[in-house]
Amino acid sequence: MCTLGALYGKFLFKNRDMEPGAGITEDLIHGHGRYRYIGVAGHASPLERGLNSGINEAGVAVAMTFVDYLPLPEAIKRKTPRGVLVEDILRNASHLDAALQIAGDFLTTTPLVGGNLVIMTPDGGAVIEQLYPKYAVERITQNITVRTNHFLNLKTDAKLAVNEENSQTRFARFTQLLGSSDSQEPLSDEFSLERIKSILADHEEPHPICRHGGDAQTVSTAIYDITNRTIQYAYGNPCKQTFAQYTV
Repeated sequence: MCTLGALYGKFLFKNRDMEPGAGITEDLIHGHGRYRYIGVAGHASPLERGLNSGINEAGVAVAMTFVDYLPLPEAIKRKTPRGVLVEDILRNASHLDAALQIAGDFLTTTPLVGGNLVIMTPDGGAVIEQLYPKYAVERITQNITVRTNHFLNLKTDAKLAVNEENSQTRFARFTQLLGSSDSQEPLSDEFSLERIKSILADHEEPHPICRHGGDAQTVSTAIYDITNRTIQYAYGNPCKQTFAQYTV
């Protein structure tokens, strides 16, 4: 249960939230394939593989949220973790079309755990909503993109194993805080790292962005600066923790 946002061509950011009983440890991974990359490897399950989010030296950033018919512990026993796809994109993609090509190959051949995958690059981004064997791709044209734990475009056939009221409330609140609009005018300088950190630390009830227990706990916050190829990372709640910066 995560809250994820993107600013067109500039930032990709998320709070990673885990439900009670899931593994909450994480590692920051520096890797390389065709391109160097850095990202967050979560350990929600012993079967978890790949990266939950990351950025590479070309400025391609990827992050995901969970949406499936099965709870995550069950889904990950039966399907391939999406972190494998995230890491493959970061290793090999230098631009959006290359990332979408890699994703398309996965989506047509591999039963992945379901959810939202947001890709942002210096020249634009896309949202992939996928629940095997179906998926929907939306090219991002608006300044601000928000995703939580439900789908906006993909039609599902059965009840999802997520708290949709919780997800919808966080989606609406995050959208409000970011001042989302469909405007394609360039973003102003008001979208600073400090403003993003403040928004990710929001506590408005009943379903806050920064979560301190109950149905979920915020495990970490990652803010990817696409221009500078950096990650601002805090392990724990962003309202309490000091962020450290790492460069690809």
